[in-house]
Amino acid sequence: MEEKIKEILSELSGIPVASLREDTRLVGDLGMSSFDLADTIVTVEELYGVRIPDERFPELETVADIVRVIREENAL
Repeated sequence: MEEKIKEILSELSGIPVASLREDTRLVGDLGMSSFDLADTIVTVEELYGVRIPDERFPELETVADIVRVIREENAL
């Protein structure tokens, strides 16, 4: 799951997948806007058939945070 999320983030940010780590910060390192983050979450939700509640968005600061929240919310 983490690798696929990195691929999605790489597509959106233009940063190579090999440069992304689990502690890569979405805003600070990738320069993502809130719109970019929302687009990423929608893509991930559709890909995995999961749901991330809007109130959890503020927790999504790193690649690892996305993976963690998906697992917590959807028991994956």
